Order: sequence, then C-alpha cells, then structure tokens
Amino acid sequence: MSSLEVDIDRIIKQAKGKIGIFCINCLIMKSNFTELNNFININKIEIPRGIRTKTGYLTNLAIHYYKVYKEVKRIQNKYSSSIELMGEMLLKDQSIKNHLINFDYISKQELIDIFADYCADFQINVYDASGVSEYQLDLYLTKKTPLLRTEAVFVRTGSELEEESNYDETLNLMIHASEIAMWTLFVSTPAGIYKIGLEKFINDMEKLNAWSYVVDPLHMKIYGITKGKKSKNHEQKSSEAYIQKLPREPIRAPSQVVEISKYEFKENESYKPKNFQMFELITEEEYLELSQKNRERKKYDQIFRSLLIIEKDTGISIFAHSNENQPLDDVLVSGFLTAMDQFVQEIGGSSSLEEIDYKGFFVQAAYGKEVKIALFLSESSDQILRERLAFFVKKFEERYAEQIAFFKKTGNVARFNRLEIATLVKEILEI
Repeated sequence: MSSLEVDIDRIIKQAKGKIGIFCINCLIMKSNFTELNNFININKIEIPRGIRTKTGYLTNLAIHYYKVYKEVKRIQNKYSSSIELMGEMLLKDQSIKNHLINFDYISKQELIDIFADYCADFQINVYDASGVSEYQLDLYLTKKTPLLRTEAVFVRTGSELEEESNYDETLNLMIHASEIAMWTLFVSTPAGIYKIGLEKFINDMEKLNAWSYVVDPLHMKIYGITKGKKSKNHEQKSSEAYIQKLPREPIRAPSQVVEISKYEFKENESYKPKNFQMFELITEEEYLELSQKNRERKKYDQIFRSLLIIEKDTGISIFAHSNENQPLDDVLVSGFLTAMDQFVQEIGGSSSLEEIDYKGFFVQAAYGKEVKIALFLSESSDQILRERLAFFVKKFEERYAEQIAFFKKTGNVARFNRLEIATLVKEILEI
C-alpha cells in the first residue's frame, strides 16, 4: 500500500461512526476541470503533474487539507475534521458553489412527493395543506395508533432558505402550528442545511421539540436528524377545526402491498443528532456503487423537443437547444418566434406560466426580467417541470447578467458559454 492510500484511509477514518449529509465526492464530480484548476491556483495548492481525473483531484485535495489540518492548531480549533475544512473551502469558491443546485430539489413539489411516499410506507395519511391559509403548512399527517396522531409538516428547499429571514419565519410558523398538531416536522435538503448550518439547525429543532429530516437527491436517502416530542400547546378543538378545512382525500394513503418510496431510510442511523456531520468523504468504490445504483433516465427526456431563450425587448433568440434524437424543424421554430408577441397576449403577459398549443406541440412559457423562455414539449408539462422552468429563468438571469447586458447593447451572443448553458438546461430541467 502506498503512502497516498494510507493518507486517504486515515482521512476517511476520521469520520468513522459519523454520517455526512453533503458528499464531497459528488461536489468534485459535478465540477468541471476549469473550475477545479481555478480553485487549485487561487488557493495555491500543489497537485502532481499528470493528474487528469477528477478522482485524482479529489484524492490530492483531500490529502492537502488533511496535512493543513494536522499542522495548524488554529484550524483544528475551528473545524471538527479535515473533511469539514475541505468542504467549507470548496464552497467558498463561487463557481464550485454553483453546484449546490445538485444537492437540492429545484421543484418544491418534487421534494413534497418524495417525503409523502416515505410517509405512506410508514402507514401515514398525507394531506396537502397548501390550500389552507391558516398556519401555512405544506403537509398535514394523520395516523391512527389507535388514537389519531397528527403532524404539521414544513417543507423547505435550499433555494427557499437563501434568505435567513425565510428560515426564521418558518421557525415561528412551527411554533404556531404546535397548536393544531401533536408533532411538528421540518423537511429540507443537504443544500438547505448547509445554508442554515448543521449545528444551528439541530439546536433549533431540539428547542422546538421537532422531528427533522434531510432528503438527499444524489444518494437517494432520507436522514432522520432529530426526534420530536409531543406538543405541550396542542389544542384538540383547534386541531379538529383545522382538519375540517383539509381536502377530503389524502395525496398519499398508507401503502398496503409494496413500498412506494425509492429512497433509503435507516431507522438505526436516524434521530441521533451527534452522529451527523455536514460533510462526508467516501471511497471511490462507494461512490461508483452509488452512481450506478442511482442512475436513472432523465425524467423529461422523452417529451422534450426544444428550448428557446429570447431577449424580451427585441424578441431575438439568445440560445436554442433541441433534443438530439427528435429535433424540431427550424421553420417551425422561426414561426414561433414570429408569433411570440401574439402568444404573450394570449397567455397573460409577463408573469404567466400557462401552456399554449402550437402546431401540435405544447409550449410552456416562462418570463424573467430580461428574457423569456419557450419550452417545446410533445406532452403537457406537470407542476414539477413548470417549477423547474421558473427556477431556470431565475438562475439564468443571475448567472449571465453581464452577458445579457452586453447582448442588449451589441446584439452579440459571443460572450455566452453555450456548452455551459446546455449543461445548465439539462441539469435543471432533467432533459
């Protein structure tokens, strides 16, 4: 065994008995070589010549931060391990931090559906509470054991937690919801917990006596972080009055024959907050096994035909991307661009996300401040895809603000990195 292998073995053993909710291996693999090289150069990290794989970068970065951690007492006082140090340093780099999107659910509905499936497998009725304005819950859970057990659920994606005030508001809502449910639950993602801070998150959940869960989209796992306690503020009459306002039918009923959740949950690893840490580093073998296990066909690949990004003022196309196997005819796309202004009126202006029918295709429109987007589909879109498209518009305008401004002045699209945009399209829209 080489000294390199010994170092890696030691690094991973630092976390023995701990469960990380943010996989550094995944972060490195999602980053491109330009981003990794820039990170190495900015931080003056020496990488041996001849390293041309992301696994090689990961290994050498892990060794570098292991040595730094062992040599500097001040760093040991600040970070619990070299793995935490490495994770925090990587996410200080904005280009690498952009890949937080992979540790989150772009569509809140998708996160809700996954958690609802998990609940159904535990013989719990899941009700959509979003239509009830009081208490502002996302879900309401019931289970007879033999008395009726009730739970108020708040679901937050990482993007919803970008503003600290949104998290603080959620904590206040959870306190208020303890009146109408025996237990309160908080559900988020690795990206969401990173933005809050794991230690703060655990402390907050324990103070509220709340159950808390993290749903990992990359490893397809659900982690139970804190175990809740029965509410001391629960009011039976208030609970009964609230239940009357819920839909008559649950969105998930207890699964009777087979488990419906595709996500792994281990009871023996859950509800032990001290066993969780923010970051994890796994072996190459473990990463490859997870990658093979969780490899699925892109959700909307079969219905996607084309996507157009159009500058709002001029109506000129900035970017186009089509299905390689079933591309749209150029004449059809040109015809759509010509008729776009008419469609804007038909679908209700700049804030509408309604769908229109164009020559046998379904066109989902989305609007930002600077651009409008047309997504051509062979079938009607669902709520998850609509939420993903709205998110894409927001991210596109944030990431390419300078390029959009340059285009508006010159009409030149040369500053847009087309390969990078295509990757972003595939990543966010799952096409």
